[in-house]
Amino acid sequence: MIGLILLFLLLVPFIDLYLLVEISNIIGFWEVIAIILITGMVGAEVMRREGAYVLRKAQRSVTAGEITRNVLEGVLLVGGGILLLLPGVISDITGLSIIVRPVRERMAAKLATKGSSKSRIEFIG
Repeated sequence: MIGLILLFLLLVPFIDLYLLVEISNIIGFWEVIAIILITGMVGAEVMRREGAYVLRKAQRSVTAGEITRNVLEGVLLVGGGILLLLPGVISDITGLSIIVRPVRERMAAKLATKGSSKSRIEFIG
């Protein structure tokens, strides 16, 4: 499993680079550079706005005692923002889809239920 993850992490940048070169051959070099810069700026702005929203939501849930899902949302948001800052087609599409609030909330909910079904509490004593 770890080998597959490492292979994926090594292949994605090369595939991204290949796609950027192919797209620049179709629409032009400067247009691709503009798209990369725009997605980076959009990602930074959305992350700034959504980050404040997720932070407020997490603070409210801490007082209610249910932190897991909101923390996952925050981690997903930061991950999506990082992906948008990286140049590449795959990373931009993935980052944009993660940053969209309904998608991120659904992903966090699925991860929270998956994580809670696999978690186990042991009492020693």
